Amino acid sequence: MLQILAAYITEGNATFNKANGGYIVEIGQKDEQWLQETGNLIKKQFGYNFYISKGKKGKFTFFHLQVSNKKFFTYLIDSCGRYSHKKFFPSWIFDLPSEHREFFWQKLLEGDGTKDGRYTTTSYKLANQISLLLTLQGKKFTVFERNHPKYKTSFEFKTLSDGYHYGLSKKSKAEIDYDGWVYDVEIDKTHNFVCGIGNIVCHNTHVDRSILGPGVFIITNVVGTQVLLEAALEHQVQKFIHISTDEVFGDLPFDSKDKFNETSPYRPSSPYAASKAAADHLVRAYHRTYQLPAIITNCSNNYGPYQFPEKFIPLAITNIIEGKKAPLYGEGKNIRDWLYVGDHCRAIDLAIQKGKVGETYCIGGMTTDISNRQVLAKICQLMSVRFDDCVAQVTDRPGHDRKYAIDWSKIKSDLGWQPEHDFDTWLAQTIDWYKQNQSWWKPLKEESVGYFKDQYGE
Repeated sequence: MLQILAAYITEGNATFNKANGGYIVEIGQKDEQWLQETGNLIKKQFGYNFYISKGKKGKFTFFHLQVSNKKFFTYLIDSCGRYSHKKFFPSWIFDLPSEHREFFWQKLLEGDGTKDGRYTTTSYKLANQISLLLTLQGKKFTVFERNHPKYKTSFEFKTLSDGYHYGLSKKSKAEIDYDGWVYDVEIDKTHNFVCGIGNIVCHNTHVDRSILGPGVFIITNVVGTQVLLEAALEHQVQKFIHISTDEVFGDLPFDSKDKFNETSPYRPSSPYAASKAAADHLVRAYHRTYQLPAIITNCSNNYGPYQFPEKFIPLAITNIIEGKKAPLYGEGKNIRDWLYVGDHCRAIDLAIQKGKVGETYCIGGMTTDISNRQVLAKICQLMSVRFDDCVAQVTDRPGHDRKYAIDWSKIKSDLGWQPEHDFDTWLAQTIDWYKQNQSWWKPLKEESVGYFKDQYGE
């Protein structure tokens, strides 16, 4: 099924012949054997007959697979769209296991006739979906928006295997990323897809790494944000959604009943939080000075599937799976407000769809005064291991914030959002996900061996 969908999405057409009332699906390819294999799958899956014809396209020989069947025609256009610039793939593909999503991506590449990790589409929606798919698969990639004077705008993807950007002159890897995850911030030259395809800006950085090496975070979060803002002005985006953190507000006393809200003063404690605070101020300045249609969100700590295994909850889960101890900073009294990633995504989507330009929205979870030690105790209980056997107390982090708490009443009243995923249930679901997707996170942990040694002495 995945190969059939990939073939249709990439090189398929669905046409209705008014003269004879025929519903025809046609898929073109240079590889006759690949088309024959796809036709056999259609016959096996749906029971529909097919035939393959041969033709010329310039100096190239092309083959065309045709199926004449109304049900097949209707199924494909309902599932994937009809016209090339409006193609998409079914959302259930995102819910497939990682190896099945990888198979689907490879079939898209084969359907496009490439074997070097390149894929081109004229569909804005499909480009967004592929960006998310590749991100979920942990792939490094670039995508270029190409504007042709006579043709539709196209989006060209290139997956990377060597740490360099497609289209950039070679630089040493150390100059353009840290451990392969934050790339060159000269986005106006290399990553115009941020404004050309999507209007959401995410900074994939976190506090522990900023303590070990704050310089790269200043470049990424401050200079990188300014580059994005300039690109957004140039491309006249409809909305610029800046996703920030509650860490810009500093911390609260352990016994405080207060919560951060949209009017809380900025008191960042770590280099990471300071760089994010600077980015927030830049976004507000561009909104006021240049009328950039910007919205800022400040969220609490996230948890859920696909979180990078350096973070607190996935690190604990994956260490226990590997028979290692989960690190606990100091006595583990620090308190966090835990937000399930699905709830966070809903909030961002509402900010995009209904958010008021110039506003800030605080996004928090359903937990109340739960300490890091209590979180680890829950994880140990859910994984049926003893706390004392699986948790190691390590030296506390410098300047470790005591407590975060978010008041999300504004986004509830303005946009109708509130968290729906309770912590205990979805922590258990998260543990199950990491158990079932070890092929995704184990290579990532192997790449970060040096970081774990520096941070925790492992």
